[in-house]
Amino acid sequence: MMSNKGNLDRIFHQDISFDLNEINNMMLSICGIKNFFKDEQEFKVWKEWYHDGELNVGAREFGDFQTPIDLADRVCKVLIANNVNPSIIIEPTFGKGNFIHASLNNFSKVKKVYGVEIQKPYLFYFKKSCLEGKIPYREGITIEVYHDDFFKHEFPNYLLDENEELLIIGNPPWITVAELSRLSSTNIPEKSNIKGYSGLDAITGKSNFDISEYIIIKLLDLLTTAKKGTLAMLCKNSIAKNIVYSIPNSKWNVTTLKMFNFDAKKEFDVVTDASLLLVKIGEEGKDPIHTCDVFNLDEPEKKLRTFGWVNDKFVADVEKYRNSSNIDNVSPLEWRSGVKHDCSKVIELTLQKDNILVNGLKEVVDIENELVYNLLKSSDLKKETIPNHTRKKIIITQNKVGQDTSYIKEKFPKLWNYLNTHKEFFDKRKSSIYKGKPDFSIFGIGDYSFAPYKVAISGMYKESNFSLVIPIKDKPVMLDDTCYFLSFNRYLDAVFTFLILNSDLVQNFLKSLTFVDSKRPYTKDVLMRIDLLEASKQLSLDELLSYANKFDIYIPFGITEEDYMDYIERLQFQPESFFHGEVDSANLQEITQQ
Repeated sequence: MMSNKGNLDRIFHQDISFDLNEINNMMLSICGIKNFFKDEQEFKVWKEWYHDGELNVGAREFGDFQTPIDLADRVCKVLIANNVNPSIIIEPTFGKGNFIHASLNNFSKVKKVYGVEIQKPYLFYFKKSCLEGKIPYREGITIEVYHDDFFKHEFPNYLLDENEELLIIGNPPWITVAELSRLSSTNIPEKSNIKGYSGLDAITGKSNFDISEYIIIKLLDLLTTAKKGTLAMLCKNSIAKNIVYSIPNSKWNVTTLKMFNFDAKKEFDVVTDASLLLVKIGEEGKDPIHTCDVFNLDEPEKKLRTFGWVNDKFVADVEKYRNSSNIDNVSPLEWRSGVKHDCSKVIELTLQKDNILVNGLKEVVDIENELVYNLLKSSDLKKETIPNHTRKKIIITQNKVGQDTSYIKEKFPKLWNYLNTHKEFFDKRKSSIYKGKPDFSIFGIGDYSFAPYKVAISGMYKESNFSLVIPIKDKPVMLDDTCYFLSFNRYLDAVFTFLILNSDLVQNFLKSLTFVDSKRPYTKDVLMRIDLLEASKQLSLDELLSYANKFDIYIPFGITEEDYMDYIERLQFQPESFFHGEVDSANLQEITQQ
């Protein structure tokens, strides 16, 4: 039953002249919304469609995933269990208003609701829901809602009263700056590189981020201005992790920090890991914290783990880290990423019957073999050992970044002709790293790429599985840019390193560091924290050889304690010898036969 239906019918259906202030005062008394109509033109619009059905709302541009009312209600109940009972509520991207609805249903002390929404149809929808009684209203509550862009909206100071309990709640857009740019959207911050990335990091994508992260940062700044309050936002887990990572370098006085995981596929039909991020600022009698407790939204009292900062280290599991932190330092050997080319249809080839090479355009490729190498991608590194063939091959045009590629014309004319025939694919590459570089340039290439032995890991998979990579038909195997690897000239060095990395000691350490719900759990930054020297000192030769029994790898006969001590000594004093030393090619035939 519509509240004050008679008054509304009189306002919208009779041709009676009303003063706009008088109309807005009537609306305030009916549903609590202040300044219901912005102007007379808006009032006329309402008169035209007041009795129509639901509005057709929602747009991809806004990262639009409306929160189910049941989920919003569960969030509010978890907040109450965490001693949140606000008098002022801010919803910065309120959409249909389900969080406002749930808040009014659950919180008993609410006096003011303040909402911002960029899509005007949602603003109308919310107001209509209030008038129809679908969103509960209690006398004494004032609701202010605005059609505005969050990135331009200025929140008034009267919301930041220290004597009031402030809650900022909502579900900001799940969309990245890059996606917004592709959609030519104006719903975007003035500068996309808000984290201050510079140089190659900004160019290659670290400055691309979800809009929700920007919004949450700005809202935490707002709470800091208020000196106290609570933020409760639905977001991807990667965003929550980034927020926790930022805390030590922020001005936020965070005193409570929790995440409550929920099923985003079920709630939003989105395949990603997501959670409710709960942040309290400025609680009296509590010290600032830099760690976050993780729960499930359906079991909010059962703690799963704690992640965040331990001293000056950022870790995924605080308890596990404390049991393995003694190998957290700097790797004496440098981890490298594989080849980056952004031209897979031309550069990556598949070997078919009768040794025929076919590219991604399904063309038969007839070129010289010298610059064609076997290629491993992330999906090929699921096992510890690699077979003597690969699914893919790759054309390697340079021995190092920036090398002039014109040499190909003289030495390999068929390849030169093939590359030039498909030059348009190279020219269309969008990344600025290729600008001003020689034709057919690639990245992630250097002398380390041509080392005979490698120990590699996929950056993309949840399991920290290290693989031993050896040459195929006397040629080194390449990896793509989703993989990371260490390079070796001696097989035994590669074997020792492989066994150390797959040991329980290192595996448990990695579990304490990595966020397996990340798009790329294993990065160079993470891998460079494995102190191979310290790990080797804690593992005996017998322990390593016992690990070797688990893997189908060739172990040279007669390995001695002196061999292992030599490995450890060179790790400490001559790490460059692992890659720049003499190649043990004499043993290669024996290794490959095994």
